[in-house]
Order: sequence, then structure tokens, then C-alpha cells
Amino acid sequence: MFKLKRPIFTYGNALTLCCNGITGNNDLLEKVHKASTDLELQVSSYENSALTEELFTIQPIKMDGVADPVILKGLKKSDFIKLYTLYLVGMTKPAREIYDVLMASANERCPFCGGIGRPRNLDHYLPKAYFPQFAIAPMNLVPSCRDCNMDGKGEDFATSAGEQILHPYLDNDRYFNEQWIFARYLAGAQGEPGVIEYFVSPPVEWAANQKERVIKHFNDFNLSLRYSKEASARLGTLLSQYDGLLKITLDKETSKQIIFQTVIDNAAFVNHWERVMCLALMRDL
Repeated sequence: MFKLKRPIFTYGNALTLCCNGITGNNDLLEKVHKASTDLELQVSSYENSALTEELFTIQPIKMDGVADPVILKGLKKSDFIKLYTLYLVGMTKPAREIYDVLMASANERCPFCGGIGRPRNLDHYLPKAYFPQFAIAPMNLVPSCRDCNMDGKGEDFATSAGEQILHPYLDNDRYFNEQWIFARYLAGAQGEPGVIEYFVSPPVEWAANQKERVIKHFNDFNLSLRYSKEASARLGTLLSQYDGLLKITLDKETSKQIIFQTVIDNAAFVNHWERVMCLALMRDL
């Protein structure tokens, strides 16, 4: 998992550009203008809640048996969905610039899984089905790979502090700068390279709900299996290089430093799967 820079676009920018793209629907345009101040206040509250790890306190919309309820100032759920699908995602619309810039900000790496997947679309951190007022809020739109968006997160949302997955834009730096993903090397038999097994071990000084959050994130995105698969493709090469150095009479520690420590030192971030793998190999070989 790695942190993304906050979007350069504000919610106000998104509203303006979406409105610039609305043609032939003056009713929607008028409703958005009337609601714009209240909507920006709600997004400000969203940001403050995220910074204090309390996004779970924002309540989903109440359907009350209504298929398309009014959310704010006459704007219905379907209006917010339309703002996203037609006026922000729409290829020829002015707000498409926001979509493209957000996608490019991830540099072809999904932040939810630590870059093993390539972003295919924008994920609504708070799903638009239940929080439509944030459907076009840049802070709520995260570049995501298909596995993380469809198979991992889906339309789930937290109802308690410990259920919150990590927010790539707004979460505390502890989750990105401190190690909480670890691994162990299980040696193979009869010349097989073995496997790398990943697990979560948060810092002991973290609060209980902070520990629960990273466990939730790790499990929801199936990172143990996905990282082990990534490691299996790399493990054989690293072990072959390591064995090659041992054969030219270098000692084990020197060989480990050359092969594994180099990877550790050059890792993109502290919980990168390859860095964690090499830490395990340094310890377990």
C-alpha cells in the first residue's frame, strides 16, 4: 500500500466542470447550482472525518422503500449517478479531465494492493450506491485495479472504526511508513524453491482499531494469496542468484547482502511485497 498525493481538483472544480458539460437538462443544472454550497460543506466534513479516521460515522442514504430518493435540494440519487457516469466519465465532457488526471496520478499502480495491479477505473471509496453525494468528489475517487475494485472492495463500506480499509489520499502516514506486512520463507523439497507466506503483524503500540484496519485491508484485498503469487515468480531467480554467489565461495551473509539487501534498500515503500519477501529470506535462509 502506498499513499497518493491529494487530488489537485476540488469538489468545487468537479461541480463546475460537470455543470459546464450539462446540455439540454436545465432542471439538473439548476438543482446542482442550488445545492453546490451544501455539497461542498459535506465534502469538507468528509475530509475532516477521513483525517481523524472516522469516515465510518458518515451515514449512508436512507432509501425507505424509495428507489430513487431525494438526497439534497431536490437532487435525487439518480442525479448524482448521472453527474458521474455522464458528465465526469463521459469522454467528451469537460470534467473528463478530472477522471484522467486522477487515473494518471497512480502511475499505473493500484494503491490498494501496493501496485501489483494496474488501475482500470476509479473506485468510489464511499460507494456511490450508498453515498451518492460524493459520487464526483475527487477525494472519494481512487484509481483501482479490477481485482481490488470488483473482487476486493465492491460496494462494501465500514460501520465501525476497525472496518475501514485504508484511504490512499487521506489516511495517517503510519499506515504507509511503518511496516505491518511480514512474511516467512517455507523451504521447498527436492530442489523446489519453496514459497513465501505473507501475514499481518501491526506495531504493538498501535491502537486496537488501527490494527483491525490493516488486517481488514489485507484480508479484503486477498493480499496474502496475491503477494505469494507475485513472490513465486521472483523467488526462483533470487535463490538462483544467491546460490550462484555461494558457489564462488562467498559467505552466506555477504551473499544475502548482495542479493536480498539490495532489493530491500531499493524498495518503493516499506510494505512492498518484494521488500518483505527479501526480509524473510535474509532471516530464514
